[in-house]
Amino acid sequence: MRKTWLTGPRITGALIVLALALAVWFLLRKPALEVETATVSRGSLAVTIDDLGETRVRDLYTVSSPVTGELLRVPLKSGAAVEQGKTLVAELQAIQPDPVDARSYAQASAGIAAAEAQLAAARARVQEVRAAERLATADHGRVAALADRGFVSRARYDQARADLASSRAAVSEAVQGADAALHQLQAARAALRGGAGVPRGQRTAITAPVSGTVLRVLQESRRPVVAGTPLLEIGDPAKLEIVSDLLSTDAVRVRPGAAVEIDAWGGARPLKGTVRLVEPYGFTKISALGVEEQRVNVVIDLAEPRLAWERLGHGYRVTVRIALWSADKVLRVPMGALFRDGEGWAAFAVDARGKARKVAVRVGQMNAEMAEVQGGLAEGDTVLIHPGEKVKGGVKVKAAAPD
Repeated sequence: MRKTWLTGPRITGALIVLALALAVWFLLRKPALEVETATVSRGSLAVTIDDLGETRVRDLYTVSSPVTGELLRVPLKSGAAVEQGKTLVAELQAIQPDPVDARSYAQASAGIAAAEAQLAAARARVQEVRAAERLATADHGRVAALADRGFVSRARYDQARADLASSRAAVSEAVQGADAALHQLQAARAALRGGAGVPRGQRTAITAPVSGTVLRVLQESRRPVVAGTPLLEIGDPAKLEIVSDLLSTDAVRVRPGAAVEIDAWGGARPLKGTVRLVEPYGFTKISALGVEEQRVNVVIDLAEPRLAWERLGHGYRVTVRIALWSADKVLRVPMGALFRDGEGWAAFAVDARGKARKVAVRVGQMNAEMAEVQGGLAEGDTVLIHPGEKVKGGVKVKAAAPD
């Protein structure tokens, strides 16, 4: 009988060697990496500029004080309806003079005394020149009677007439001087009258320049104001627009007529709007980080009936999404799958063997979530989202279990 070499001890040794080999293989092999994946698909894609905006009344009227005076308490509150040319919005009256101190009082009293003396002298001068006028009138009458009968020369008659004209002119001058002295005396006395010098009832009434609603009362209490002081703002809340200050580098990409989605305004759904104007000048604004930014105002009209946004008012904050480009049935890939590779873009795709494969991707339009694929990937390809440093070409991967 032939003996086989597979005896008991040999079989046991072979099994031990096989077990060790399997153990070494399990220890040395690299397990598949768990990764997050997505699928290249077709769908709609829109490129927008997102920023904050603020509502404002299209035609805002600021009512200012036309004169310097004392503003009486404004009778209106925010939200009050006003009618153009009829509703009284504010009223001003002449300011009472300031009290006079002791020195000013003494100076004013001395001025009054001087003015009284000048007035007395002027009135005495009036009496003097009127007496001279009466004498010149009588002399002119006598000379004229003698001249008619030829008893005086023509020269004597002319002299009498000139004396009469000169005396009359002197009377007129003296009367005017007396009037001036009287006015100077009145002015000197007015300096000591205080509030009694202000005529009662001398007020300036201000009516609404336009029909609408009082948006804000800037000066409510009674107080002195100078000409040009803003008092209140009036506008029509039914005529709202939205203004968003974009970075100048973004504003140059926006065109009038572009569609706008208005969100985060407090309503149940976003509103639709349209860009009406990109202002032709920019301004400098300091960001929250202290960086100087050049900004440009973009004005947006609401494209829906007022019933949809009637709760909005002047100065409310909203979020605007201004459309720059949009298309349907676009081959797209999540932005998280793309990474820079030199001057281009690349992604890791999963091949049929379950291994990662680096692919150069040619992209077109992109937003914060998706990018348009123009080459390198096909519809249905599986790509890795946010591949880490461990992912390299040829590494076996598997989709992570959903949370």
